[in-house]
Parts: sequence; C-alpha cells; structure tokens
Amino acid sequence: MSTDEGSFGAKGKRVGLWDSAARTIMEAPAFRVRLGIARPGTGPARTAPIRKLAGRIKAMVRQHGGGLGKASARRYSTIGRGGHAAAQFSVRSYRQRVTVKARVVRHKGGTAGKAGPGAALRKHVSYLERDGAGEGGERGIAFNAQEDVTHPEAIAFTKEMEADRHHFRFIVSPEAGEALDLKAYAQELVGAMEADLGTKLQWLGVAHYNTDNPHVHLLVRGRDEGGGDLVMHREYISHGLRAQAMEVATRHLGARLDVDIERAARRDLRADRLTALDVSLAQEAALRSDGLVSALRAVNGALASERARVHKLARLAHLESLGLAQEHAPGVWRVPSDLVSRLRALGQRGDIVKLIHERARGSEPAIATVIFSKESPPRQAVTGRVFDRGVSDELYDRRYLLVEALDGKAYYVPLSEYSESAGYEAQIGSIVTITPVMKQAVRAADRNMARMARAQGGIYDPAAHTQWAEAQIRLPPGVSASDYVHSHVKRAQALASRGLIEALGDGRYRIANDFPERAAQMMLPARDSGAILKVERHSLLGVDRQVHLNGVTWLDQELSRGIDPNQPSRVGATRFERQLALALRQRAARLRGLDLAYEEHGQWRARAGFLDQLYERELTDAAHRLQARHGELVRLQAGQGIRGRVEGLEQLPSGPHVIVAEADRFVLIRAQGTLAAQVGKTVELSLGRARTLKPTLPAASQLTLRYRTLELARIRQLGR
Repeated sequence: MSTDEGSFGAKGKRVGLWDSAARTIMEAPAFRVRLGIARPGTGPARTAPIRKLAGRIKAMVRQHGGGLGKASARRYSTIGRGGHAAAQFSVRSYRQRVTVKARVVRHKGGTAGKAGPGAALRKHVSYLERDGAGEGGERGIAFNAQEDVTHPEAIAFTKEMEADRHHFRFIVSPEAGEALDLKAYAQELVGAMEADLGTKLQWLGVAHYNTDNPHVHLLVRGRDEGGGDLVMHREYISHGLRAQAMEVATRHLGARLDVDIERAARRDLRADRLTALDVSLAQEAALRSDGLVSALRAVNGALASERARVHKLARLAHLESLGLAQEHAPGVWRVPSDLVSRLRALGQRGDIVKLIHERARGSEPAIATVIFSKESPPRQAVTGRVFDRGVSDELYDRRYLLVEALDGKAYYVPLSEYSESAGYEAQIGSIVTITPVMKQAVRAADRNMARMARAQGGIYDPAAHTQWAEAQIRLPPGVSASDYVHSHVKRAQALASRGLIEALGDGRYRIANDFPERAAQMMLPARDSGAILKVERHSLLGVDRQVHLNGVTWLDQELSRGIDPNQPSRVGATRFERQLALALRQRAARLRGLDLAYEEHGQWRARAGFLDQLYERELTDAAHRLQARHGELVRLQAGQGIRGRVEGLEQLPSGPHVIVAEADRFVLIRAQGTLAAQVGKTVELSLGRARTLKPTLPAASQLTLRYRTLELARIRQLGR
C-alpha cells in the first residue's frame, strides 16, 4: 500500500476538508490551492441561477412585510445598477478578507478663488502616481484593462471625465495584498464589476505599495457604455463590490486556512481599534433593553460556541482595560452606547501617534504629541517648523501637517480647504503659525449680505457690493474690496448649497428677509461647530537656510521681538529647539557683520530700523535679477499707485511678492489677499498709509493696498 492510501475511503473516494470557495479537497491544513485567474465569461453563467433565486427570496420577503415597506422597497431596488450582486455570494468565513472604501464625487464648476473638477482630478492623479508609491519605492504607474498608462495619457483621461456628472473613487485593500499581483487582481475585479453592473467601464487604476497594506486605487468614469450617467446601486457600493473583491482575491490566493482565521481573530482581541467583534458587541447591547452583553456559556456547549465565548471574554477584558467596558455581573458586561465611534477615534489616534514618531526622525522618541481637530483646536497660536506634510485620507484628499513647535511638542494639524491660501501652502521645513478661528452660527458676512439684499429688493449682487465697499468702508491693511467681497461670495456659495439662500446662476443670490433667523435655526451642530485651523506661513525656508540671506527673515523678526540669541537651549530641548538656538546665534553674528547690530555690556542689540535696511537690500537684489525682463524697479510710497499687468510671483526672504509691470518699469508688492491670483491680468493698485505699524515687519511692506482688475471694471460699466 502506498503512503497516500490512508487518504482514501473504502470506495476510493478522497477524504479531506471540502472547501467550497476553491472547489477542491484540501488534504492537509497547510496545503493551499491557488486556481489563478478565472476564464473570461464564466462569471455571469455561474451566478445567474443564484441571482434568480435571490430575486425570488427578496420578493417573498417584501410580500410578507419583511425589510422595507413595499413602496420604499420598490424605490430602493430600482435606483442604480448592481442591486442584485450583494445577494449572489454566500457568507463564508474562508474567503480572503478585503476592505473597500468608496466615494462618489459630484462635479461642480469652478468658482472665484476655487478650481473646478478638472484641477482636482489632475491633482488626485498626480498624487496617485507620486514617487515612492509603486513597488520597490518606484513611481506609481497607472493602468487600465489592457495596458500601463503614461502620465500624459492619465491626464487626458481626467479631461474626459470633466464632462461627466460625477465619477467614482474606490480603494481596494486585500488583507493579503503583499501576496497578490495587484494589477492583475484589479483588472479581474473590474471585469467582474462590469458583469455585475451590465456595462463596460472606463477606468484607471494605480497600485500602492508604500503602506503596511498594499492596495489599489480605482478611478471610474460616471458614464456607462451607452453614454448615459452611470448610477450604481447603493447596496452594490456598500456590500456587493466588497463581496466581489473577496471572491476575486480568494480565486487568486485560495481560501483562508483555519490557522489564518484563528491568528487574525487573536490579533484583533488586543487591538486598540475597532474590530468586527466590537461591532457585534455593540449590536448585541443595542438589541437589549438593559444594554448589557452576555458572555455566559452556551447551553449546547458546541466547540464553535465555546471558542466564540472565549474570544468575547478576552475582548471584553481588553475593552475594560481601555475604560470601554465594565463587568456588571459574572459573565455579563456593560459597554457604552458609543463604543464604535470611540474605538474608531482611538484607532485613528494610534495611527497618528505612530505617524508622528515615524516622521520625527532625529527628535527624541519621548517627544510629547498633540492632536488637533476642529472639536479640539489649540487654545492659542502655535508656531513651529513643518517636518511632514501628507494625505490622511486618500479617498477624500484630506491633508495634514506635522509641526515641531517652539514649546517642544509635536502637533498634528488637519487641514481644511480654508486652512491655506492658494500659492501660500507650507512645505517641509517651512516656519508656520497655527491659529484657531472659531465658527459662528450666523456670521458678520451673513448679516452684511442680508443688509445688501434688502437694499436691492432681496437680491445680493457681488458687483454692487464691491462698488459700495470701495466707496464707503475702510478696510484693514492688505485687504482690498475684491478680497472683502470674495469672502462673502464663498460664504454665499456654502449657504446656497444648504438651501438657505437661492443662487440665481449669474453670480447673484436671492436672500429672504428672515434669513439670519432661519440660518441660526438650521445650522447643523456637528458641521458648524468647532474651529477652522488657519496656517500662516512665515518662511518657506528652514532656519538653517535663513542665516545668510540678504533680506528680512523670520529669524530677524524673532530677534526684533527681543529674544536673546545668546540664551542657551533648555534642558531636554528637541532637535528643532537646538537648531533654532544655533541659527539665532549665527544670524545675530551675521547682522553684527553687516553693522546692523552691536554688543553692549555683553548683550546683543539691533540698530534702529535694521528691518527696513534689510528690506531695502532684498529689493535691490530682486531689481538686479528682474531688470532685464521688466525694466526699472519703482518704489511706491503711500499715496502713489500704478496700472500694469501682473506678471507673476517672486519669492523674497521676507515672503512672496507680486510683480506688476508697466512699460519699462515694475513694482514689487507684498502678496496680499487675492492679488497673487490675478497673474496675467491688468490691475490698477494704490498704496495708502499703514494704520498700525508692526515692529516685526518693515514699514514699507505694511502699506495699505487697494487694487481692482480693469477687466472687472469694464464689465460693470457695460452692465449698467
């Protein structure tokens, strides 16, 4: 008898563990069958009988009053493609686990100060194809169903998407992604999606290997093969696509073994994040009137039930150590009603702390960390150096900054679309100040728009508001009438999207008389509470690169505040604090060499007007660089102005400046408000006296700026 004889029964039939996913017999627990990629065209034929059966079961459930009501069920089941797909797969624990995140992005036209969908799509694709995201640390490579796609081809694909009403973004992350050929996996998955949805898809994929869990990004156009809007059923987006992704992964890798399932379950028992077991605990507590969870021994004493009970006890004990569970009686526990949200927040916090310590290379491992959010903003402004900038949510393009501050702490700063102005974004090494701006239910802009609308028959007209602002009110230094009205227009767009005011389509808005009262009642507490974190960039360069600059640097501004450059660093100072102390000493010595500072009784002293002299030096250097292109540099004084074309931005030590050229002369104006966004346009600007001089800035850079674009002025005249 051969050595294999023991694996056959009396009639010669092979005995072993039957795996329904792999359709084979697994003779040993360590043996794993990989069937490879399924032949094309077999998917619909295999699932057609299941779809018919699932349809009959759903009809019977609706007929007997189960689930949704009849009218709701009919409405729910007919919206979008793929509604049947979630029911075609049986629930099996041996399938490969896959996480799928989905987002439907609706396209809106660009507005003043905000780009349209095309710019956002191109930015997203460039991020997906960034260096280091691909396999082996290479650049991410886009692909479709047939071949790899070059970057110009990917950008051309996004331009085609601009005409769609919407598009889809998916992140597919298999648990065993490192063992998969993600490109082949994504291509087969999209083929299965096409069978589920009944239409060909136009899509783009990029595989990312730069995280602990390799994953695939999919961009899918919002059009079907007939040119109509592609609408996916919400059940398919929520459940069907994930089930299909698990089926495809199982065909590639084979079913999970018992040892794999047990290892994953034990790993989840002590995880400081949300797990599937936590969701079931929360559901069990919600179904009981007393809100308790029972971990008592089952009556039947089955092995599977006993294993599940042991897992539940271990998880509840760990939740108790986290303060998220309390034993009410032997074997009976009480969990908070918000267990899921608290564990999700705990997991996010753990990820952020891990990220901070990974990125803060060179700093002490014990550096204190502070995590900001709009619900827990800083109580006062925080100044420091940016040591990392990245994306916290690839699906929604949410970004963050990591700031090593002057107080020796590391801060996580989530960014919103209002945190930074276009062209003034902070980079790694930049010196920034983070300031909280608290939100209010009814803002001053709301009252201003309501007042302007009442004066014009209930219509708010930004053009009329700009003319009134230019003639009637005095604005803060650096704020033009266009800047002032632009902030009102952004607020009007947000209010119109919530239905509080009506957008008329020509840039104007209809505002009811009782608008402020209705706005105060309809503001959503979760959305309109908290604060906006504003980022003010002081310098694009790090402190070590500012030491020898011939101009006004952030180090000079700190010295002008009275900081002693000879003061030693505190005990336990972080890397940034030590670098800053060294840079201040070197900058102080540099200023003494320029005769802009001196020593008196062992104390460093700056000469009067040293900032103005440094500012003159940087303007002189800029004039030498730019005179070949723009002619002679003109220094405007208070009460003077110029009419010219905005040629671009020039980065000076004191910050970005706008180049406004006229004939053979030009001026350099500190980039304020939306003036930097007028590149290529003709403007008319004038300078007024500064209201309050700040001792940390040159006097010439604090003059009040007023400007207007001449194209806008002509349009208003034609419209009268």
